[in-house]
Amino acid sequence: MSAPMEVVVSADSSGQLWNCAVFDLHSGTNLLSYRGGNSSSRSLTVLNGEYILGAQLGKNFINVWEVQRKDQLQQKIVCPGIVTCLTASPDGLYLLAGIADAIYLWEVSTGNLLAILSRHYQDLTCLCFTDDSSHFISGGKDNIVLIWSLVSVVQLDPSHSTEPRHVLSRHSLPITDIHCGLMGAQARVATASLDQTVKLWEVSSGEMLLSVLFDVSIMSVTLDPCEYFLFCGGSDGTIYQVSLRSPVSLSVLSASLLLQTSTTLPS
Repeated sequence: MSAPMEVVVSADSSGQLWNCAVFDLHSGTNLLSYRGGNSSSRSLTVLNGEYILGAQLGKNFINVWEVQRKDQLQQKIVCPGIVTCLTASPDGLYLLAGIADAIYLWEVSTGNLLAILSRHYQDLTCLCFTDDSSHFISGGKDNIVLIWSLVSVVQLDPSHSTEPRHVLSRHSLPITDIHCGLMGAQARVATASLDQTVKLWEVSSGEMLLSVLFDVSIMSVTLDPCEYFLFCGGSDGTIYQVSLRSPVSLSVLSASLLLQTSTTLPS
């Protein structure tokens, strides 16, 4: 059996040659490609390391490919509306989709729809699980981020109205991206918005730990594995690196080198 390797799975919503592809992280070599339509932003996810799922751009279905069988579209899952965001739980047991202003939760093993959560006021833009699959976070065009307990959502009492564990309402424009760090329910979660800020929160308490203001809207955000840095993608193509070690500092990155010296941010 071949040794495991790090890869990048990406999709291009306007691509004509393939829907999504797998690249070698270190060499950039295209290892695999999967054809059939185009996946929308924030809708590409890997299920249990065996399947790749992508919501068809502007359509009401999800494309499914088996990882080991390139170019062969395995299945189309029809949904009740256009899917704006999609994610699978790290344990491979659940699938979340944002359809209009509602969150749909399915159990993978049975295909059963477990819950429809309507707590956002406008369309969903992004969904994210914690690394232990115990919680998930949703963001929408209503500027709100919600933290949900999966146990509370899948409880068996249909008369019980499920409420989010925390409501994060400190953004002033639509949410563009969410990234959750490690440590399960004790994790930190980063949220990006068109309001030109990235905010860092604590999942367990819902407390805001940090807010960083940029010169442009931020379209994507992620943490490094050790969670020493935030990497934030601006609407102008700039990538910003924010050091989370005291004092907090900001740098601007290009593909090949650091372009400017770190600037200390006010606390």
